[in-house]
Amino acid sequence: MVPMILRPYGLVIDGRLEKGLEVLVRDGLIEEVRPHTGNPEPYVVSPAFVNAHSHLEYRGMQGKLKSQEYWAWLQEITEWKQNESAVRVRQETIAAAHENKKAGIGLIAEHSDRPFAATALLSAGIRGAIFQETITFFEREKRLEKIESIRRKAMDQAKIWRQPIFLSPHAYFTVDEQTLRDFGCGGEPISIHVAETVYESQLTREAAGPMAAFRRKAGYEDVPTGKSVVQTLAEMGMVRPGSQFVHCCDVDAHDIALMARGQVSVAHCPRSNIRLKSPAAPIREMLEAGIQVGLGMDSPASSGQIDMFDEMRAALRVSQERGKPLAADEVWRMATNAAAMKFAIPQLEPWRIEPGRRTPMIRINLASASTVDDLIRIGNPTKVGWV
Repeated sequence: MVPMILRPYGLVIDGRLEKGLEVLVRDGLIEEVRPHTGNPEPYVVSPAFVNAHSHLEYRGMQGKLKSQEYWAWLQEITEWKQNESAVRVRQETIAAAHENKKAGIGLIAEHSDRPFAATALLSAGIRGAIFQETITFFEREKRLEKIESIRRKAMDQAKIWRQPIFLSPHAYFTVDEQTLRDFGCGGEPISIHVAETVYESQLTREAAGPMAAFRRKAGYEDVPTGKSVVQTLAEMGMVRPGSQFVHCCDVDAHDIALMARGQVSVAHCPRSNIRLKSPAAPIREMLEAGIQVGLGMDSPASSGQIDMFDEMRAALRVSQERGKPLAADEVWRMATNAAAMKFAIPQLEPWRIEPGRRTPMIRINLASASTVDDLIRIGNPTKVGWV
């Protein structure tokens, strides 16, 4: 097969914009990265983006929800879901997958409640892992029956996906204690919303706050653990390899040390966190602790349009505002961090532009970027194409 020569004016390698290099590709395999042998063309090549946390099925709510704070928003989204037709949700899920693909996303960690994620990802040609959300709090007296019904949903999707679909707890406050402990000792990959707000640790430490009130109203009296939600989950065995914690906004140094020792990966969703007035996640401290952090665009209901450039800009802005700034190369690595998905796809290799790899690559059609900072500042999905 005749090789393809990519001759961009810049390659993003390990988060840095390197100039004067071209890439020789044969049958999808990178054979050589070498100095230019001809005139460069007006685009940049980068590894494809990785959406570390997604809810494709919420696309129909984009721009529709009015609540500007997490707890009110969660109640609104729950009510909205009850009024959506299955046909419309399927259409919107597929549309969201194709929007991810057009925006340069090649890999997604997808949270799925309705049964359309597998169809959507396959139709868009996106790789990833699907987590079937498990909520058992209201059915805690018949939790095994509820889990079995969720497992059947997962099996139906797995027939389409032809890969395992992982049952996964939604959050500490929506899953009963025994089921959380079962997930903790199960050993399978899980992805769970953790410490998105201060409310979860209010619940675990003191049995106080809106989550505790919600649970009391449903007839459940929580016994305080006196510990943060991360520390409480650790006692349930959930701080372990194979766990992805999503958000981690309200975490402290002790929590971060626990997550690092447990080899937990983190999905950082800055635009969603800003929208829902969550605390600023301490990403600098997580990276310094050695935690694998990926960027997630969460759901269109909270983050808006699929746009990894805007997500990177938000990550930079939040880090700067909290006085622990991230560098552009760090944020780009988070946006292309396939290693953060190894908890669910062990065979996944790092996405690097180097000989011997089959890294999915995107073209960014910007002619005037001097640095990765420039790419983040002026980039948008309309500038992205696939190699």
